[in-house]
Amino acid sequence: MTIWTFVPGEGALALTMMFVAFGLAAWANGLFFIGYGAEPAEGGAHPVKTVGVISFIAGLAGFATVVWVGFVVGGPGIAVMALATAYALFFTALGLTAWLNLDLKPIANICIVIAVWSLPFIGFAGFDKDLWMQSVMIVWAIAFALIWAVVYGKLKGNWLGWWLILTAIWTFFLPALRIATGSTWLIMS
Repeated sequence: MTIWTFVPGEGALALTMMFVAFGLAAWANGLFFIGYGAEPAEGGAHPVKTVGVISFIAGLAGFATVVWVGFVVGGPGIAVMALATAYALFFTALGLTAWLNLDLKPIANICIVIAVWSLPFIGFAGFDKDLWMQSVMIVWAIAFALIWAVVYGKLKGNWLGWWLILTAIWTFFLPALRIATGSTWLIMS
């Protein structure tokens, strides 16, 4: 049994679009934390605002996916959509926080909850034979813990930046490619 048992057909298209949107947001945030494009052009707006807009739009795409899969496709994919809701809320709130120059500490605080809450999904029936999706839960649990550590000054931002770039590739871009091509990489039968 794989996640596609729970989110079949047109739900897979919605998940692919959500993975791409979340991946672009993670990528933009990662580059920002590394320092690429992190300084404003002379007289220009601060790039964190643009990263915020990208994150906000990704969050909205996540919520649209949750609604589509939850209400149109339906079925047991609802469990996956509960997790997607947490990620959509994170990206939406992060985007607004960056865009409006608000305090990141409340975002960091929800990151710990999402990190811990992601871990039980490793054993979710939809991920049962899917080693990749199981690894995604671990990678994001670490990413959320790193976000907390950076916001509270326990870790340098460039470590988070590099982790977010790897996270964007491993947890969003490659799964989107796997869905789009109908591949079964790392799914054990």
